[in-house]
Formats: sequence, C-alpha cells, structure tokens
Amino acid sequence: MSGDLFRITVDETNYSRVLGTSPDESLLTDAHLQELRGSRLWAQKNTEKGQEVYDAMEPGDGLLFYKVKRGIAPDEGMYVGTGRVGEKVRLDEEQARILFRTTVATLAYTVTEFNQIRKSIEEVESALGYVSYPQSSHRVTNNRYTTVDRALKMLSH
Repeated sequence: MSGDLFRITVDETNYSRVLGTSPDESLLTDAHLQELRGSRLWAQKNTEKGQEVYDAMEPGDGLLFYKVKRGIAPDEGMYVGTGRVGEKVRLDEEQARILFRTTVATLAYTVTEFNQIRKSIEEVESALGYVSYPQSSHRVTNNRYTTVDRALKMLSH
C-alpha cells in the first residue's frame, strides 16, 4: 500500500474519548453517526491549514499521532498512535461539539489499523529526521521515509 504519511496533533481529553478507544455509542448516537459504531475517529479543525491537510488525505494514508502538552496526561509530548485514514466524514458544528467539544473540528475521518504506541520525539527524530514536535498536523515529506508501510511498521514497535 502506498500513499502519504501525516503527523497529526491530538489533545487529551479528545484522544481518550474518540481515538484512543472507539467512541462511546451514546456519543455517536447523540451526533447522529450510529453508522460509525466501532470506528475510531479524529478531526481536523476547519481552518485553512486544517482544510489543506484534510484535502490531501486519501483512504489508506498513514497517520502518526502526537499528543500535545496540556498537563493532563503523562504521555503528552509523545507520539501515541499510528493508523490509516479510513472514511472521510464532514461533521456539522453540532456533531463536532458533541464529539470533540468544539464547533470547529468538522473535518473528520475514521482511523483504521489503529495501534497505540509511546514514542519520544527523539525516537521519531531518528526515524523521520524531525528535530522537534509538530506544531500542527501536516503531511510528512516523501524524502523522510521510503514507504508508508515501512514507516508505520518501524514506528509501531
């Protein structure tokens, strides 16, 4: 499988509510998204940068999740998961508020092949050549990895 790799910033508590585990069925029911039962979800903010990242994503693209520091969870400031883009789902503001507690996270997608990891910035730096944490979600340039499959396999262990 080919495609692109994206570094995606996530926050606690949304990570624990809708990505770290499958969302509670009542959340999906309240958001009128029952058909996504059993799916893990994430969403980009509906900003110019968020829209750019979302538009670039294709089903099967690789995802590397970095949890931003907010002082809530011990794994903040680390890479906490890998996965692949599943189905893109545009949310309305009410659905975004129910799922992500904000009205701007409307550019949603399901996450398949999710794997929890706990990798430091240094471990990812050695794998992808980055020397800092992601300031926002973005596509990893192709010259930083050979294939998405190899990158995900290396980062998932």
